Amino acid sequence: MNFLESIATELQHMIEVMKSVTNIDFTIVDENLRRIVATSYSSRVFGNTAPLNSVFHKSLETGKQYFIKDARSDSICFECSNKDNCFELAEMCIPIHLNNEIIGVLGMCAFNEKAKENLINNQDSYIKLESQLSNIISTILNEKKYVEMLDYRSSELITLINSLNEGIIILSADNKIITTNKYINRKLNLHEEHFPDIRDILHEKIIAALMAIDFLGEVGPFTIGENEYIINANQIKIKEKQQGKILVFTDFNKMKESVLKSNLDKHITTFDNIIGESEPLSNVRREAIQVAEQDVSVLIIGETGTGKEVFAQAIHNTSQRRNEVFMAINCGAIPENLIESELFGYEKGSFTGASQSGKIGKFEIAKDGTLFLDEIGDLPFSTQVKLLRALEEREITRVGGHKPIKVNPRIISATHRNLNKMVREGTFREDLLYRLNVIPIYVPPLRERGYDIILLSRHFLHHFSKVYNKELVGFSSECERYLLGYDYPGNIRELRNLIEYAVIFENRNIVGVENIKKKINTNEKQNNKTLAEMTRAYEKTIIENYINRYGDGLDSKTEIARQLGISMATLYRKLEHRNTSES
Repeated sequence: MNFLESIATELQHMIEVMKSVTNIDFTIVDENLRRIVATSYSSRVFGNTAPLNSVFHKSLETGKQYFIKDARSDSICFECSNKDNCFELAEMCIPIHLNNEIIGVLGMCAFNEKAKENLINNQDSYIKLESQLSNIISTILNEKKYVEMLDYRSSELITLINSLNEGIIILSADNKIITTNKYINRKLNLHEEHFPDIRDILHEKIIAALMAIDFLGEVGPFTIGENEYIINANQIKIKEKQQGKILVFTDFNKMKESVLKSNLDKHITTFDNIIGESEPLSNVRREAIQVAEQDVSVLIIGETGTGKEVFAQAIHNTSQRRNEVFMAINCGAIPENLIESELFGYEKGSFTGASQSGKIGKFEIAKDGTLFLDEIGDLPFSTQVKLLRALEEREITRVGGHKPIKVNPRIISATHRNLNKMVREGTFREDLLYRLNVIPIYVPPLRERGYDIILLSRHFLHHFSKVYNKELVGFSSECERYLLGYDYPGNIRELRNLIEYAVIFENRNIVGVENIKKKINTNEKQNNKTLAEMTRAYEKTIIENYINRYGDGLDSKTEIARQLGISMATLYRKLEHRNTSES
């Protein structure tokens, strides 16, 4: 039995407490990559050993910390043997030292967006854990007395919670305040020498909401002192018996500011960013500018790829709500059974797979800002009723919840479908259409905008020339005539794609018509393929990727067949099809 395995019980307790505070999953492996302890979700997806060439493996070999913000695209993860089955969104690995030797690795794993955000926002605090972690392990190994270990853990826990930019209150089993962190002390003017009763801090409405969820999940926002907070409650259990609770207070205004900053970081879109001088575009831009300052619902109508979301963002950024959150949600891209929870949020345990802490919905996040409902025609009929109620009553109820929550976002919706026809067919509610379609705005397709095609093409050429470090000065006359004559079924999105393709493959300093024609012909050929042809092309791509990764030898092919779940005979048959198509 190695060092870490001998204190597995104590380590498990430590990471469970850390999970309760941070909402991040933890795993500890030993020097042989064997999992010693893990929090519940991590243990289900992690397996008994860490994968070869994983970040855990590299941290053991190098003795370095690794922080991965995007586990699916980071180059460090490319050689990991479990890359294709990885569920992690972000990860931090910290080597565990004892007597100048590396005896294992602590992994902090984010499996959802909230945990990822916490891990990224508190990266600097977690980096400092390395020396503290080694001290903890050393202390546990050398001092087995329960009281001494408890005191040490408490000290480390206080160090950790004081480093977080969220409020922490730890309660005993009978709801007495045991510990607070500096953040909440400063915000609520609390003093460690004499804590008040929790009911003097949280009014009865908040206590009732926490009791209703058995101190396990999320409530709020509630006004406490001078700020609004979302309160996330977790139970502290020792040997399956509840010994206390942890309350985490997140500043709701900062949460909104974070979403707003994220939107601003991407790009502030105004009407000046909408490129074009044609009469159809000028008319719709003039209408949108007029309606922007009026706090009414807008329905943007237009074909796919015409820039409906760009108009929605420009309206928001010109409106009185410009300093609030702009939140977009594509009603057609979310499974029907999840769309309601995305819009309105949900309470803990509302459905299989739901987060144990619940989730705030888009309506709450954008409650004073703008909510953009893209592809509103794809909204399930059952959800249309609840959306209508939210718009009429200006309040929502989370899935699995009972408490109404006041919201008042401005609604901008968009569709490429004929909603009036859908009303006649009984697939879209007429009363909801009246609510959404106070001001209709029609965005013209690209083929109706004439010379705007060239203005947009030049804009995209300038952009992608910078991206791909090309010195391209323009288009040939023949190319511009061809661009003007094409009908663009994919509108601006297709034009952007065409220009990017041409920039990549153009070898001269001016873009000719050849690459544009080649791309359009490729698209048309792809669209004319049968299902069998598209399936074979997809299989070919997968097999080529595996051969590039593992090689073309017999052992490599055996491994490829195993991973693809097919026999060697099937693999050779598909390879024969591949070679035949190439010849």
